[in-house]
Amino acid sequence: MERRQTLGYVGSITLMIGVFTPIVSLPIVGSQNYFQNGHGDGMILLVLAAVALWGTVARQYAATVIPGLISLALLVYAFVGFQSRIEEMRAAMDRDLAGNPFKGLGEVMLQSVHLDWGWAVLVAGSVLLILTAAPSAARAHAAA
Repeated sequence: MERRQTLGYVGSITLMIGVFTPIVSLPIVGSQNYFQNGHGDGMILLVLAAVALWGTVARQYAATVIPGLISLALLVYAFVGFQSRIEEMRAAMDRDLAGNPFKGLGEVMLQSVHLDWGWAVLVAGSVLLILTAAPSAARAHAAA
């Protein structure tokens, strides 16, 4: 098995597994994964990983770059959205709970929300898919 095919298999499988790994830890609720986010993004990533896996099996390595780029873009969008929502919650809490004796409890709860290790797995899968296509793209560009 050649190096690009190995990268494609590992990237596709890593992305598939990453969908079910914890991406955020919330107080009381516990850990949430990308599949549980309620927007269908987990299913989109699974389809993208399946397309990349198909491209790898067919040795059409250029077919892995689009799923890799789209999945990476979705992850960046979700990450920025998550950070934005946290900041909005923090601002709303400061505004709405000013002078409230329970504001400290709200701050503790908000501080206990944190990103989990699943983000690294998802990004690694996306990057591996992009790298799978990189050698074929460089060779095609050099031949042109």
